Amino acid sequence: MKRFGIRATALALAVLVGLSPAASASIALGDELHGGTVSLSPGAQLVEQVFWSNSKSDLRTERYITYSPTDGVYPVVVYGDKLMSRQDLASMAKSLEAQGLRVVGGVNGDFFDLSTGNALGVIISDGELRTTSGGYYAVGFQPGGTAFIGKPDLAVTATFRGATLRVTDVNKTRTAADGTHEGGLYLYTDEFSNTTQHTSPGYDVILTPVTSDLGQTVDVDLDVTDTDGEAAADTGAAADTGAAADTGAAANTSDAAADTSAAEGMATDSQGLETAAPAEGTREVDEVTGSLVLSDTLTVGGRLVCTVDQVLDSSSSIPIPEGKLVLTVNKQNNEWLLGQVTSLKPGDQVSIDVTAADSRWNSVVTAIGGFYKIVTNGQPGPQTDSTANPRTAIGVKADGSVVFYAIDGRQPGYSVGATLTQVAQRLIELGCVEAVALDGGGSTTIGATLPDSAAMEILNSPSDGSLRAVSNGIFLVSARKPSGVLDHYYVTPYDSVVLSGAQVALTATPVDTNGYAFSDVNIPSWSIRNGDGIVDINGLFTAGGESGTVQVTASAGLAEGSASVTVVKTPDTISLANQATGAPVTAIALDPQESVDLTASAVWKKISLTSQDTCYTWAVDPAVGTVDANGLFTAGVTSGSGSLTVSAGGTQTTIPVTIAGHVQTLDTFETAEGMAALTSTANAAVNPETSADLVRYGKQSARVDYSAGETGSATLGASLALPAGDHYLSMWVYGDGSGNTLTATVADASGAVTDVVLSALDFTGWKHLSAALPDGAASLQALNIIYGGGEKAIGTIYLDQFTTATEALTDTEVPIVTVTAENGVLTAYVSDNVDKSFPKSSLALTLDGRSVDFTWNESAGALTYPLPAGDGKLHRLTVTAVDQSGNVGRGSYNVLPATNEDGTTTSQSPFADMSAHWASLYTTYLYDKGVVQGVESSSGLLFQPDKNITRGEFALMVARWMGLDLAAYSGVTLPFGDLDATPAWCVDAMKAMYAEGILKGSLDNGVLMGRATASISRAEAMTILGRIQGRGYVTQALTFSDAASVPAWSLPYVESLVGQGIISGYDNRLRPNDSVTRAEVAKMLFFLL
Repeated sequence: MKRFGIRATALALAVLVGLSPAASASIALGDELHGGTVSLSPGAQLVEQVFWSNSKSDLRTERYITYSPTDGVYPVVVYGDKLMSRQDLASMAKSLEAQGLRVVGGVNGDFFDLSTGNALGVIISDGELRTTSGGYYAVGFQPGGTAFIGKPDLAVTATFRGATLRVTDVNKTRTAADGTHEGGLYLYTDEFSNTTQHTSPGYDVILTPVTSDLGQTVDVDLDVTDTDGEAAADTGAAADTGAAADTGAAANTSDAAADTSAAEGMATDSQGLETAAPAEGTREVDEVTGSLVLSDTLTVGGRLVCTVDQVLDSSSSIPIPEGKLVLTVNKQNNEWLLGQVTSLKPGDQVSIDVTAADSRWNSVVTAIGGFYKIVTNGQPGPQTDSTANPRTAIGVKADGSVVFYAIDGRQPGYSVGATLTQVAQRLIELGCVEAVALDGGGSTTIGATLPDSAAMEILNSPSDGSLRAVSNGIFLVSARKPSGVLDHYYVTPYDSVVLSGAQVALTATPVDTNGYAFSDVNIPSWSIRNGDGIVDINGLFTAGGESGTVQVTASAGLAEGSASVTVVKTPDTISLANQATGAPVTAIALDPQESVDLTASAVWKKISLTSQDTCYTWAVDPAVGTVDANGLFTAGVTSGSGSLTVSAGGTQTTIPVTIAGHVQTLDTFETAEGMAALTSTANAAVNPETSADLVRYGKQSARVDYSAGETGSATLGASLALPAGDHYLSMWVYGDGSGNTLTATVADASGAVTDVVLSALDFTGWKHLSAALPDGAASLQALNIIYGGGEKAIGTIYLDQFTTATEALTDTEVPIVTVTAENGVLTAYVSDNVDKSFPKSSLALTLDGRSVDFTWNESAGALTYPLPAGDGKLHRLTVTAVDQSGNVGRGSYNVLPATNEDGTTTSQSPFADMSAHWASLYTTYLYDKGVVQGVESSSGLLFQPDKNITRGEFALMVARWMGLDLAAYSGVTLPFGDLDATPAWCVDAMKAMYAEGILKGSLDNGVLMGRATASISRAEAMTILGRIQGRGYVTQALTFSDAASVPAWSLPYVESLVGQGIISGYDNRLRPNDSVTRAEVAKMLFFLL
């Protein structure tokens, strides 16, 4: 890393400029919204301002550093280890800091050729010429620190072997004289690169500077010879033809591939901007006259005398020796010039003279190029454009003080950038009379070392999203050391934008006379200089109720410092977020008594305002809960819906609030493990119960036989953990009407127990019981039946579906399962009125009654499964979903066989009497599955679809449909009085159905009969099918015209099958007491899948 600049010892001025006032508006950029100013060091201030562009309806964010020449604070030009290397601005600053310098601030520098790394303009540092200008503008700094802008128009010549020749460029990529490009002599110092970077043959002369007589003045009067041996004609200006690279290819001068637009100054456009091709070449002169100062380095207005070490015939690049120079020429030049170079011998002298048309450049100690001249004599131009982009510029005021300027762009909502015209106008507003634009776009970077920091930080937001490595940068550095004498206070944050009522904790850091923070015994007092608000003795500022800018000042004696606070009464928008996670909140969905801590934020003109939750007014519908002044929302004890509103200054936002209690399954008693959660005692026995009439959900409940008379109570052991956060214990109980009382014993984590009353057992049949749990309840340890003193001390109750919940909630609605098929994929969407989501374990998918795996997206509530490939047969896919309360939802999709042109299906029925029957597909399906077999006849296999089915046939068909192993039931004893009349082919099926609790028989004069050969009614068939299915499916009130004819014992099963769409009836009639036909049973069994 190289840094060069005005030597601290050369500075003469020592004026400390106070904080500069911020402008209230800018014609160039728009309405000023807010800003802040910081004194960085003596003579240097940082200003940050944000404007609202009415034309763009967006923000413009600028930062600039003003510099008035001050002793010990001076500019330096920085590049990488060599001129051709690149670094980002932060890395450059670190190198300066490593040298013990305090970096006051800096911006990125000149445009550069992306393909080579050549800076386009001049670089002068420590008074040494590092690279020539190519005819572009530059900012030059005099030894006293004042600056000016102009064209260096440098002429560089080499005098040797009796001739004075023009040097085309210094430390720029060599070109060849090929008829298009200029070629000629090039000069490299060891600052250029480690090598010459040539890719074609040439002659390289290694030179060593002569160090005698340094500082003496020599008078010269030399005629310049053209490179073809003729006397040169003085054009008085830089060459206007671009020079090709050493390879003969045109140089690429865009600052980056993504930043090649004219807005960044790299192409000619309708505004007449200069061409992107670098106009390389020093000024052509026909003579060199005047007085030159002898030096051992290249200086403007100076002569560097060298001796020749050697002349090399090089095929490509060679190393540049440290402390040496290389005078070089491409072999594609005229023979005279090549002969002049090759005639040099070791020991010969070569004098390098550097002169400028404008004598001011003779005394410049620091200079950096600027591609565009955008302000001249206090007016915009001559080079401007109309495209908004990030920009970097340097402006000079009439007194020689400087503005280092940067405006971000390409970032909607933060800064849209500015045109060159707008930057020019803005610099004129800031008092500049001359200005140049530096590299912009993704290169635009500005940084500063704030008073309470020891290192420079990047202040802006580069449009690339990260820092770009650039060719060079220009910094202000301070060689001053801490004085320890209080000068002023640095108040932070210095540029707050707050909502009315917001609080900002301000800090006042003592800063000494040289710009360093230090510890001071003085305690500053706080005051409001202007605006609405209050500040306490600790610097805590509270904004008032009106919009405006408030100046808050900390002072002690003559030292003071201020912060600017912009107060906004009416924001544009208000939004909410979760205080704990930061996630946006656009709706609230909680369980009863659950809470969420909300935080509000406000935006004005796309600027996020500092605020606290107490700055807002919070309101919520009482039906859903409460909210406090800090945004803590607590849901009510019951489910409900409403809205929550947050407002400030007439602006408000409203979000929906839904409070929905959840239910969690505690025990279903469907498994041996579930039954094991309850344990029998001396006066209460628990056993599984599978009779469908005594099961509320699924296929099994818990039967409890108790005797409470002797001890006054019967206790059933329990071991069930209660989920934390749930407030209610619920269960389904089949009461015995005893009048006894059912209670539950629960324990907290420490083991302390509490009895809660569930209900008096003054009912029969199923009832949902619920009781509030004490705080901290952790486990259910017992159920107790307290004898009530009546006649029934001994009894039996049934228990099913234990749950916990956040509220006293009875959920009997089944999940909604919506099934569709498209593009060969089955999709089922599952939703529920209480359960917010379903784990995959609570769903099942069957294909023809066989479980298959599936893909489940829990967040979307969507199940997917590829449809089976067509095989000419009927198939049925069914999705079932069980919620936490035990309710079962189902949805089915039938995969139909292909249809022929005449409307018939490709599925072939095995039955001779089914070809045109409405139940043909169902009977064929059951035949293929081995459920039905048919009857042989002379006309073929018959199904006899319209024949009434007997009870024995029905039992056999259902047993096969269930997949029961009938032989396993051969040992079952049937209690029927008509066994002798039962056909042998259906005996085992009758035994199986009886053993499973599905077929129970009927009483005839007090005798239980099986009636295997009698027809079975539709109501009886539906009851049996309902018992097969299990409990918990949807039920639907019957609206058929003959609904009153449905027997009470079959009603719950009929309502469930109708609700599921398995039974649909005929012409609004159910005909429950009619005999059911074989075809009707086939359809029922298929739809039951």
